[in-house]
Amino acid sequence: MLFRRMLVGVNDGRFFMGNFHCIDKQGNIILQDTIEFRSVRRSAPSPMEQRGLGLILIPSSCRTSCHIDCAVG
Repeated sequence: MLFRRMLVGVNDGRFFMGNFHCIDKQGNIILQDTIEFRSVRRSAPSPMEQRGLGLILIPSSCRTSCHIDCAVG
């Protein structure tokens, strides 16, 4: 799973997509070359705003979903 693209959702509605770097024994995930996606407005459907963040740590207590790119190629 190292360095594969991972999409992580957090409890405030944001999503982070980056390269999986590691996970610690508490379940915190570190992503590198990360892009944050968030809704511009609270109403659905709303456009997504994005910004580059680089290296981030996502605490396990905030995580709501986690998907890894498993494309065969």
